Amino acid sequence: MVFDEENPVIILFDEAHGQFFNRTLYSQALTDLEELGMQVVFNSQAFNETTFEGVDIFIITDPQESITFRERIHIRDYLREEKSMLLLANPLVETNASLDGHGDYLNYILNEQELSILARFWTDTEAIELRKPNDVVKNDFLNAGKSEYLVLDINETNHEIFSDYENISTIITSSCSIQDAREELIVGSTEAYADSPLGDPHTFSTNIAVLVLAGRAEGFNARVAMGGSTIMFSDVVDPYLGSSWYEAADNSKLWRNLIKWLSTEIQEENLPPPNTDLNGPFLLGMTTLAIIFLVGGFFLFMVGSGQQISVVKVKDIVEDKRTKESEEASIGASKQTKRDRRLRQIKKHTKSDRRK
Repeated sequence: MVFDEENPVIILFDEAHGQFFNRTLYSQALTDLEELGMQVVFNSQAFNETTFEGVDIFIITDPQESITFRERIHIRDYLREEKSMLLLANPLVETNASLDGHGDYLNYILNEQELSILARFWTDTEAIELRKPNDVVKNDFLNAGKSEYLVLDINETNHEIFSDYENISTIITSSCSIQDAREELIVGSTEAYADSPLGDPHTFSTNIAVLVLAGRAEGFNARVAMGGSTIMFSDVVDPYLGSSWYEAADNSKLWRNLIKWLSTEIQEENLPPPNTDLNGPFLLGMTTLAIIFLVGGFFLFMVGSGQQISVVKVKDIVEDKRTKESEEASIGASKQTKRDRRLRQIKKHTKSDRRK
């Protein structure tokens, strides 16, 4: 995907809500986006009526402070403008309070959307009826000693995020799960093998579905993606992984692909009809990114035997999918004028932030 340097995708990265995962811990991920020709700006104040002017993609990573009702309304209005949003939660981590997820704050954002986004950041660590918000999706049922690590094989997932940009085969995550009100939308499942060499499986039954990533093209041309892990795209170096989380397996590819998907214009003919029924089913027309778990202990075996997971650096040159029809020229010019105005305002307010 080739981006227009004269009309860059503007990404707003929020740092105003107590995030532990700020620009410092997302340096590699944000640098990659700038190398793609996108422009990253930072928000350091409460959302208001001008925060989202000219912004194409809004990213919020595991907020540690609540987002007020008024702020959530501004986010809702932003999505009505045919824009995109990426919400990243994090699981509860007993050994490190800084990494603890507070997915309820993100759920408050979802509560204000009128398009029946009934997804929630949730857990599947215990029996379904015992779910607790934001608890980590543990690998106990996959018999791994390091229960907070999940190695996911996504070769059987054919969604465009995994195939149309950079090809992805394996990712590593530590995630809370996403609960969806329509279980039939989950097309993948975990696999707990009773004959695993690392011990007995957890009380999970075989083939319990766990959703850690979901995306949806909204009826009003907005694209929304939800991920249960913020740490997996961060610069945090984990001795167990032997690298930063971002560099582990294909995590960096998934990050770039997610942003490319969020920045791709939605074709009107492919849109589901708007769902204005507030009590309707979750995500009409949603694409659920279900993931198939590897046999537990696969990653442990690789680390224990001294093998390294290779990270292939693929040059981000992919075919531009944006249709540039002549009848959109005037609209594009109008949007560019608005974006330029917003860029000047953002640069003025964030110039000091960039020097930090």
